[in-house]
Amino acid sequence: MDIVKGVALCCGKALALTLALLCPALIFGAGPPLIRVDQPDYDFGTIYQGDKAEHVFTIKNIGQQNLEIKNVRSSCGCTVPTIAKMNLGPGETTELKAVFDSGRFNGSVTKNIFVYSNDLESPVTRLSIHMDVQVDLEVSPQSIYFAGLKEGDKVERSITIHNASKEPVTIKEIASTVSSVKLDLSKMKLEPGGRADLKLMIDKVSKDMKLSGTLTIINSSHQNQVTVQLYGGTIN
Repeated sequence: MDIVKGVALCCGKALALTLALLCPALIFGAGPPLIRVDQPDYDFGTIYQGDKAEHVFTIKNIGQQNLEIKNVRSSCGCTVPTIAKMNLGPGETTELKAVFDSGRFNGSVTKNIFVYSNDLESPVTRLSIHMDVQVDLEVSPQSIYFAGLKEGDKVERSITIHNASKEPVTIKEIASTVSSVKLDLSKMKLEPGGRADLKLMIDKVSKDMKLSGTLTIINSSHQNQVTVQLYGGTIN
């Protein structure tokens, strides 16, 4: 009888040891969720002002419990992050797409995306995108304000267009959403470093005029469209 008990005891210990080796979670409890992004930094290199640049980050749960992604936000409204799944089981992955709108940026730019999760070791994971925004055609100012106008006024504003590239640029068209503003461009072709003046004129201001809108300078450069914002104020 004692032999039988001894065999049973040995078998029980062996089974317990086997389970402990194969399933440590049964003995010690499941490990925590762990977030992992293999490449948290991405460099787009050179892009042109006005371009939209996209990159997809891959997020993985390398832990033993479900990873809950609570929130995703960016450091700037120019960068929009979209994530496919907010909950990841052990070993599962998801994609986070970041879209950067270069808009009016110029030069070296870095933007960050923050991923909030229930990973206790890294509750906030930072992803970064980098780019060098190149400008072929610069405009100054980038916005025109029609403020303090009176009915009957004659108004003139001006914009300087500068070819900052190393190639000649031809201005093909200037599209305006404000029909009451007349345009006069000093020249259509700009050599490297060359400048042109664009005059904006209103012959006679009236109270029913719409003065808010955009000018789009369509040209032959890599940055084939440049937008100038027009803002209208109260007409007295």
